[in-house]
Amino acid sequence: MLNRTIQLISFFFFGLALWLIIKEIDRVGWHHLVQTVLSTPLWVIGLASIFVVLNFFILTGYDLLALDYIRQKIPFQTVLKTACIGFAVSNTVGHSFVSGGAVRFLFYQPLGVSRSHILLLIAFETLTIFMGMGLAYIVAVGLTFGMPDIAEHFHFDGLYGATCLILITFILYYVFIVLQKRKFRIGGIVLSAPTSKMTLAQLTIGFLDNFLLSLVFYSVFRYYIETPFLPVFVIFTIAQITGQISQVPGGLGVLASFFILLFPHTSDEKAGILSALFIFRILYFFVPFLLAGCFLGMQFLIKRFLSVKNSENM
Repeated sequence: MLNRTIQLISFFFFGLALWLIIKEIDRVGWHHLVQTVLSTPLWVIGLASIFVVLNFFILTGYDLLALDYIRQKIPFQTVLKTACIGFAVSNTVGHSFVSGGAVRFLFYQPLGVSRSHILLLIAFETLTIFMGMGLAYIVAVGLTFGMPDIAEHFHFDGLYGATCLILITFILYYVFIVLQKRKFRIGGIVLSAPTSKMTLAQLTIGFLDNFLLSLVFYSVFRYYIETPFLPVFVIFTIAQITGQISQVPGGLGVLASFFILLFPHTSDEKAGILSALFIFRILYFFVPFLLAGCFLGMQFLIKRFLSVKNSENM
């Protein structure tokens, strides 16, 4: 019942965001939008691609930290491959616990990592992702204090209230979970609360992930609209959190909806916003997903070929 409700909520957000995007594209004009995208210089694409590569390298830190938490040692090359493919799939498909988990099962289980430990690894990574997003939001909003030229970029209330709520949640988690060194039993496994050092590492990796991801988008966005990084960073972070909560695949439409609704722009700049969002989605979601699919397909064909060859030799 709960899963069905979550799916219905996801479809609702997806439908609402898609309706808004189509409506805005109709206003801009499909032909004008295509021309704007095609006019983007290669150096802008190249700069954004560099940030994409750096971001996927940081994503490996989620797996490394989670493996350290569950006390499992895996060769770095395998972790790098698994993390990049896993996040390329889960970022695009959504429902990361299932889609990203399937990739972890594929690569980690043959190396002796049990099913229960892989589930814990995914849960730990999910916690780290949300912690990083929360920290990024607090930092971004905190920097807007005393900066009226930045604050004027926002058209919504409750910005600081949400920051306080996230900050209180962090404090409660640290005081009652981390400092108390609480233990939890899940199935036959006893879990200890992360240490203060590991909690700091979670916050660092999660923040760097969100920061680099926002740079991917900003490197394209700024070509169309000259604007400081901070307001883009704040809106981007809020959209990321909303996309994760809504479980819309890849946050499709959520990011676009937030920038169209919250970022001040003229009618002439709307095509630039939509173009930046389109290019960002291609570079960060479609290309890695395509590469991951090709890699998995090649691996399957190689295993199939070796299996047939071995059976013929027997």
